[in-house]
Amino acid sequence: MAKVDSITCAIDLRDPSNSVNIAMAKPGEGIRVIVRLDNNPTAVDAIGTLSNDGKSFTVVITTEYGGLQRYDLSYRDLLETLSDPANFSDV
Repeated sequence: MAKVDSITCAIDLRDPSNSVNIAMAKPGEGIRVIVRLDNNPTAVDAIGTLSNDGKSFTVVITTEYGGLQRYDLSYRDLLETLSDPANFSDV
């Protein structure tokens, strides 16, 4: 059976530097983004890039088999999530 190289990820909102890096992203510049994969408690680094038009934020993760997973997010929605104190109530 072939290995499936598909993962799900969540941007780690518990790390304050992560939120600051995302909020200060410049279009076209790759930044370090901390994510958690498949409910794994160990955080991993990914690369996040804000689109040139500032509308989308792409996160690229290298999987354990060397493949790349890409997630495209609305940058506006992401910033709203980062600015909502309810998302940080367990910190």
